[in-house]
Amino acid sequence: MKKFLKPTFSKYISKDDTNPNKATYSFKKLEGGFGQTLGNSLRRVLLSSIPSVAPFAIEIKNVLYEFSPIEEVREDAVHLILNIKNIIFSIDEEIIKPDEILELTLSSKKGEVRAGDISAPAGIEIANPDLVIAHSNKPRALEFKLFLTFSKGFRTFEQNREMVKKHLDDKRGVIAIDSIFSPIKNVSFKVNEVNPGEEKVYEELLLEIETKGSMSPDKAITYASKILIEHYKAFADIVEVSIDEFFEEEIEEVVEEEDNNLEISIEELNLSVRSENSLKREGIKTLNDLIDIPVSTLKSINNLGEKSIQEIIAVVKDMGYSFKTE
Repeated sequence: MKKFLKPTFSKYISKDDTNPNKATYSFKKLEGGFGQTLGNSLRRVLLSSIPSVAPFAIEIKNVLYEFSPIEEVREDAVHLILNIKNIIFSIDEEIIKPDEILELTLSSKKGEVRAGDISAPAGIEIANPDLVIAHSNKPRALEFKLFLTFSKGFRTFEQNREMVKKHLDDKRGVIAIDSIFSPIKNVSFKVNEVNPGEEKVYEELLLEIETKGSMSPDKAITYASKILIEHYKAFADIVEVSIDEFFEEEIEEVVEEEDNNLEISIEELNLSVRSENSLKREGIKTLNDLIDIPVSTLKSINNLGEKSIQEIIAVVKDMGYSFKTE
């Protein structure tokens, strides 16, 4: 019997794409039809079911309804809420639990009011703090409480109004808003033939994921895979079946290929500004230049403190490389 090949997995790092929230994943060699099967299921789960946090209600001082103006503030309540929906929140899942109600507060300064001016509890950060959400004519003209929760998918303001009644005692002046919890910006995939013209043609699934910045693509695809696995487990134990003998690992001849990742520029490593500038001053322009020096040389570079050195070592290690030995 012709066996299934166990699919291999790799992540592409593009020199032309410096967006850390975007990545492309390759799965091969897949039996015919499996590219579409896996691509469709992963894409659907990524777009609909990856959890995150989002606002579900807001309480603005001296404002009772969403269509009200806000005294001494350029934006009315509707425009303020629309701007708040563009804030990207990231969480520490060891601290923030599902369905927990989070309360964030803001007391504005004069001038531009940014997302970073909002005070957030432990376990939650604002990924785009420079986003302008309002313009205040005087200090404390805009004060509000913003209520967030951890969930998935989409909830209408009618559904969130029930949340307000249940968890916030339906306080007068608390405005329910609709919520988009998904941390995913875009998902696309394509299926290519790996070995066209041969008797047995295999497929490669290329899955591209772009997140909003609150979650890495790696974490998103891991989430999606585990969600699918948990659903398939419901059918996996109906009867006892062993399929280990149906799969085999492909044995390929090792061919030396040029490692294009070594030509990645220092700017694309997402190092701190201090680390990046210190390396540039030493004439280190690419990843290849960096790993061509021993750690002792790295430690002798001016303006590189211990924290910066450990940062650089960790980045090199995460990419699967090591420094030149002494």
